[in-house]
Amino acid sequence: MKEEPVKEKIPLALRVGHLLRISGYLEMATISVWAQRRPQSTIGMAEASVRGYGPGGPEGPDEKLLVELRGLIGEAREYHASEDFPAAVARLRVAEDLVSLRVIRLAGE
Repeated sequence: MKEEPVKEKIPLALRVGHLLRISGYLEMATISVWAQRRPQSTIGMAEASVRGYGPGGPEGPDEKLLVELRGLIGEAREYHASEDFPAAVARLRVAEDLVSLRVIRLAGE
């Protein structure tokens, strides 16, 4: 499925809502890794939340962030698979912090 970029300005509320949804999945994954409760499933849910394009399509304003998040979540999955739980959580926390910082920046617009 190929999505075309949206030419008009993307509503701020849509961008923030999208980022908050991602943040929720990252938080769940972080807690699951520490609690050792279905961590692969919740990391997978976090991965799915950043798959595809965000609001605005491939040229959207948050695409660079989503690319970074995909990498961090992928690294978290690899660290978890090798049983390096602190490193996995660290990657998830960095991803969540990046999302939070973007939401804070958007709140100032």
